[in-house]
Amino acid sequence: MNIAIDLGKRMSYVVIEDDDKVVKEGYVETNKESFQEFFGNVNKPKIIVEASSTLNWIANMFDGYDIMVAHPAKVRLIAQSVKKTDKIDAHTVMDLYKKDYLPKSHLPSKEVREARDLCRDRSLIVRQRVAMINKIKYHAFCIGIKVKCLGKKTMNALAKEPKLELLIKQLENTEGIIKTYNERIEEIVKNGDSRISHYARLIDTIPGFGSHSSFIIAAEIDDINRFPDEFRLFSYAGVVPRIYQSGDKEWKGHITKSNTFLKTTLLQCANIHVMRGKNSVVTYWYDNNKYRIGKKKAKIAAVKRLLRIIYWMLKRDEEYHDR
Repeated sequence: MNIAIDLGKRMSYVVIEDDDKVVKEGYVETNKESFQEFFGNVNKPKIIVEASSTLNWIANMFDGYDIMVAHPAKVRLIAQSVKKTDKIDAHTVMDLYKKDYLPKSHLPSKEVREARDLCRDRSLIVRQRVAMINKIKYHAFCIGIKVKCLGKKTMNALAKEPKLELLIKQLENTEGIIKTYNERIEEIVKNGDSRISHYARLIDTIPGFGSHSSFIIAAEIDDINRFPDEFRLFSYAGVVPRIYQSGDKEWKGHITKSNTFLKTTLLQCANIHVMRGKNSVVTYWYDNNKYRIGKKKAKIAAVKRLLRIIYWMLKRDEEYHDR
């Protein structure tokens, strides 16, 4: 029994098929109770849905079911149509699945989804802290105070200014929230018994990688065995160039976007690694090529080399070692 669903915020179109015959179809309110009522006594159905920004919501809604998630961009590429309705989309996803043409998208486990949410929520708060620091420096500059670094002594002095008092209090509250996130992540990395915690502890042995960045990378990678080779991991992280080819000519464009959160974290770690990992082959290569190809391209190449190291560390279940 297969069930294809074109999800909407309020109403979704559902198609239920058994032995290539439509058993039931129609609109359903988008909530777990309505779906279960519409499904009836269907025994162990396979649910096919198109991935969206609400992937966590989808996975939680259909928790306990066998879910297959379709890659939205590739589905549109395969099944372009001038007529686009909820009914047509649901039937298209069903037909692609039956013909084994459905481009699948990875659905992380609940534990991995929660780990990713924890990392991204912390990242949001950190960005807000940066915005507040910049705003405080701007207001301080406007009243004739030049601030280079917001240490505790400087913040206490600025808090006496009426214009900055509330911003300083907000910054202090934000710092406390970030500290709580840090403690929670460190606890998971140190004492967790999950695959993600184990991966994070291995990655943390690389110079320039802290417990927070290691946890982010481990959560975004999820299961290393889902990447057949290191080049698939490069593509997933968005550190490979676009390739254009026509006839006997081939040229490379900008690097792909892909997982920007993972790429940003790796770039930050690569910056620190080339400063601290003096005996690293990555640092050696970077120092010898940064002026030849430019620092920006050399940094992306350093990220690829670090990703290759991470890939084989996780594959072989071993810690980092120089050369």
